[in-house]
Amino acid sequence: MYSDRDIILLDDPLSAVDAHVGKHIFFECIKKELAEKTVLFVTHQLQYLKDCDEVIMLKNGRIAEKGKHDDLMTHKREYAELIK
Repeated sequence: MYSDRDIILLDDPLSAVDAHVGKHIFFECIKKELAEKTVLFVTHQLQYLKDCDEVIMLKNGRIAEKGKHDDLMTHKREYAELIK
């Protein structure tokens, strides 16, 4: 946020905060303040995936599925099972 770069890499930035703070960081900082940037957001916080432009699910270091959350849910594959 301080460097004003076009591409921002975030490696699980919400892992060390509680749910309330995490929600604030995600919606106010990542979604709002970085809206004009390309953001690569790596997370284990599955509740935020529906609010991402695209989801890439990795398995054993390879792309297992990718697409929009709603599309991945309709495919009813491993991603959909994970979210359920």
